Amino acid sequence: MKTKAAVLYEVGEPLVIEELELEGPRENEVLVKYVASGICHSDYSFRYGVLPTSVPSVLGHEGAGIIEEVGAGVT
Repeated sequence: MKTKAAVLYEVGEPLVIEELELEGPRENEVLVKYVASGICHSDYSFRYGVLPTSVPSVLGHEGAGIIEEVGAGVT
């Protein structure tokens, strides 16, 4: 599945919008096709180094979407 994401490569720098290829879900995972996502205060804090994060990092964890596929063990 292809998706677009706002990727943080360096703290304090602009996010880079790019297309990513996602693998299918592993055991106990669900693949969700996001249709909307927000950037919240914690994402802002990661981007500007207020909170620690590893890079590269995909920001935007408050979203809504459609379940596309489920991994083994998901009920």
